[in-house]
Amino acid sequence: MGVLERLVVGSVAITARAIAAADTELTFIQWRVLLIVGEREEGHAVGEIATRIGANASPASRVVSRLKRRGLLSADKSDLDKRVVYVRLTEEGRDLRTRVLGLRAKDIADVLEIVSLAPGESEALARLAEAFEPFA
Repeated sequence: MGVLERLVVGSVAITARAIAAADTELTFIQWRVLLIVGEREEGHAVGEIATRIGANASPASRVVSRLKRRGLLSADKSDLDKRVVYVRLTEEGRDLRTRVLGLRAKDIADVLEIVSLAPGESEALARLAEAFEPFA
């Protein structure tokens, strides 16, 4: 396994570990939806969520519906276009997202404590992170 592949696998494992430690039963796709929706206070349209998770609108809507039933999301039709549904985190959803991100940040900090990056390496890592941004 190459260096980049180990980095990617490790980062996914850290996220899975944080989800489990938060004592919640979320699938990875459900976590991605919570992560995306929580980026903006006004939330995201279901179509935007679908694009970001690499799914069609129908499967994305099913994930959103499951998270709504769990009380983690709310959804409202757009005032401008009733076909568009905007999804937002509920207070419970915000709390869960914050808890998982905190647990994940702790594990990432533990990893970074082991590694000391030289200034040039930090810049290369920042460029690598930027290259991954379209997939986030």
